[in-house]
Amino acid sequence: MKKILIIIALSLPAWQGAHAEFKTGNELVTTWREYAKASAGNPYNDNDEGFYTGYVAGVCDANMHVNIIIPEGATIGQACDVVGRWLETHPEELNKPAKQLVIKALKEAFPMPKKR
Repeated sequence: MKKILIIIALSLPAWQGAHAEFKTGNELVTTWREYAKASAGNPYNDNDEGFYTGYVAGVCDANMHVNIIIPEGATIGQACDVVGRWLETHPEELNKPAKQLVIKALKEAFPMPKKR
């Protein structure tokens, strides 16, 4: 249920005007590490693991066909793995907004088709 609420909350349009970003890459990489522990069958914080999955899914849903295209048949688990590995290999970017980093990681892994 928590995951569904997180996905819905992240899919809502942002309010107009100035605002601070909800999460940075530093915070997202912490939740990624809990997701990775869960995937490996190790003890993990289920709130952080669930947040990570929901956050990546929400960014994917909100930006699909606008900023990113995930190939048909790809799973949310694959998207989570792509983003997490990207976060681990780009520590210099972790001070930036998490949403930007998720989009950047997915764009690199799944480039948009070139317009004809």
